[in-house]
Amino acid sequence: MQSASRQPRIRIHLLLPFLLLLLVSCGQGSLLRTSADAPAATSNAATRQVRAMTTPSPTPAPTPTASTTVQLSVRIELEPNNYAHRNYCAEGAIAVLLSTWTTALPSIDAIGVAAHVVESYGTIGANAVQAINAYLEQITGTAEYAYTGTHVTSLPAFESQLETDLSGKGRFTAAGHGSPVLVHVMTATLPGWDGYQARHMIAVFGYDFAAGTPAGDTVTYTESAGSVAGYNGPQVETISLAALWTAMQNYNADITTDLVTVIS
Repeated sequence: MQSASRQPRIRIHLLLPFLLLLLVSCGQGSLLRTSADAPAATSNAATRQVRAMTTPSPTPAPTPTASTTVQLSVRIELEPNNYAHRNYCAEGAIAVLLSTWTTALPSIDAIGVAAHVVESYGTIGANAVQAINAYLEQITGTAEYAYTGTHVTSLPAFESQLETDLSGKGRFTAAGHGSPVLVHVMTATLPGWDGYQARHMIAVFGYDFAAGTPAGDTVTYTESAGSVAGYNGPQVETISLAALWTAMQNYNADITTDLVTVIS
């Protein structure tokens, strides 16, 4: 309530009627009135009105949404460009993923041991997942950020995986940052492979979904392979989401021994 301003002294019997009138007409005074002559229903209604005026309605918390454009800061570890390491693409992709969690990256060869790489074939999805999770638990001290390998046949489902992981939502919210998604592809339709067809794994670390269509939306990924493996291009490639999906679908059609398409 506001304090009364100072007034010149006037005889009390002249002020009393005006003071009584003021007290009766003051909204806050009448709402807080608790004397016995006030009806109980009026007092309760008044109290509810005071609470309504003094207690703001709670504002619902906004639902987190992924940005339409994300590009993570990653470190690229290249496969040694020799025949013995020609199938270490999974190890290179795993190193990129781990670089968003630590600066003390294990070597390509150490990752290969952890992921049970086979020189003549490479690394199967399940073993890559196991190696990733073992490293992440060692780095973070928890298993709450664990990756899983999935056989993805739906483009919207794949987009959701990219948005969730790269934007740092879902299980990565507590970590405060995003992490790449690893993808199995066939190489013939991808840039830098000159039509050469091979089973391959890449690390997607960025996307731009502002266009809202597979042909207009883009993804950015790393290439750890060298010329011995058949790749002749830059370490980072950006292609349309539709182009990546084609390479993923080719993997699904050609590979039946390892059904893991996406590690996220």
